[in-house]
Amino acid sequence: MLADALRLSLRRGAGPFRSAAHLGVEPRAYQLVPLMMALKLPVVRLLIADDVGIGKTIEAGLIVREVLDRGLIDRFSVLCPPHLVEQWVSELAEKFDIDAVAVTSARARSLERGLPAAQSLFEAYPHTVVSLDYIKADSRRDEFSRACPSLVIVDEAHACIGGDRGRHQRFELLERLASDEERHMLLLTATPHSGDEAAFDRLLGLISPDFAGGPQGDENARTRYARRLAQHYVQRRRPDITESG
Repeated sequence: MLADALRLSLRRGAGPFRSAAHLGVEPRAYQLVPLMMALKLPVVRLLIADDVGIGKTIEAGLIVREVLDRGLIDRFSVLCPPHLVEQWVSELAEKFDIDAVAVTSARARSLERGLPAAQSLFEAYPHTVVSLDYIKADSRRDEFSRACPSLVIVDEAHACIGGDRGRHQRFELLERLASDEERHMLLLTATPHSGDEAAFDRLLGLISPDFAGGPQGDENARTRYARRLAQHYVQRRRPDITESG
């Protein structure tokens, strides 16, 4: 009943969400869950690990649109693989009424043209979708870390955790961003755990360093760990969604 009421409030442009009037999509009830989780957190740090096709982009977009309309942030960046940049720009515009600028190797120079020497393009353009392949270079990581918005979405977050050089560079950037305890971060992946415990620990550590080592201590300590992690981690399987309608 609560989910139905929230969905109706979105449709009518009133109710608990300030973003309703800007939405070009009617979210399904389960897609509201990450938004409700986010609004309970003083600093939004979520790992959204739903299966492919469930709608992680919509879930992240709902959160971004809401915190923008509440005045909690004024800038954000999406970091994603290069082949997803245009898709993100399109989804944000069509479904959430957000005009974002694509930042890729091919476009960065034209975006920087005419800007004052001391101004980063990430300061000049408040809403950006950034290619991970572009931003992972050492000099660009430094610039982005300095001018990074207060909210960052990382799509395909599992691709930033690992042992090869490219993944190490990406993880170093995310670790630096996560070290700012006031920064909001949404980590999106359909494969949070590939069997590599160390990689999974690093991923959880981006939410909070307290999660990096996994549950420690007696059963009570493990229960407290699980309850706290549940405030930041949402994962639904396709069969669960199908069965629940």
